[in-house]
Amino acid sequence: MVLCAALAACSDGNTNRTVTAPDVRPVFSEAPADVGVGLTVDGPFDLAFAPEAGSAQLAAAAQAATGGRASGHVSLLPFGPIASEHYSFVALSTDPSTPFAAKGQYELMLTTVTGRTNKIHGDVICMGITGNTARIAGQITTVWVNNVQVPITAATHNVWVVVDNGEGPGTPDFVSPMSFANAATAQLHCAAGTPTTVFFEQQGNIQVQP
Repeated sequence: MVLCAALAACSDGNTNRTVTAPDVRPVFSEAPADVGVGLTVDGPFDLAFAPEAGSAQLAAAAQAATGGRASGHVSLLPFGPIASEHYSFVALSTDPSTPFAAKGQYELMLTTVTGRTNKIHGDVICMGITGNTARIAGQITTVWVNNVQVPITAATHNVWVVVDNGEGPGTPDFVSPMSFANAATAQLHCAAGTPTTVFFEQQGNIQVQP
């Protein structure tokens, strides 16, 4: 999976390309395997626009678009190059005539194992909901690296997945890391999904309402 490769690529001098977390759960995706994402704003990032096959999937998926809302506070355990990651978001579907159109806001704070911090604020631009799973993308509006605001470069968007498994400690929700992507990958993510790995949510609660 691309995310596993990105985990290895982002790690300083790390050649191990296996994610060794006991709570990893795959999210099924039919999206092209060559979609480029990164795990940090300044990490390796492959600019990848949706190929013809991906565009066809996006058009097909748009016919089955759903409305709804999703929100939550996410805390992830250390994995790969990431020492900690926390994010909060609210996403609301908007115009029913525009598939996957959504609005909302999100904020991300992550720290790498080398001590570098990324703080991101952005606007939700689209969302696709299938059952209890929401695929969300947002456009980055502000970036801070080590508490200093920096320009937004190639990684202009974030994409993530959340799975609402209900209430109570016996049914933990699943959440993905918030990945960095470009505009085309963000739209493809909402419509058809991109290769994603999710983990048990450690704190907070995820709400997905179709």
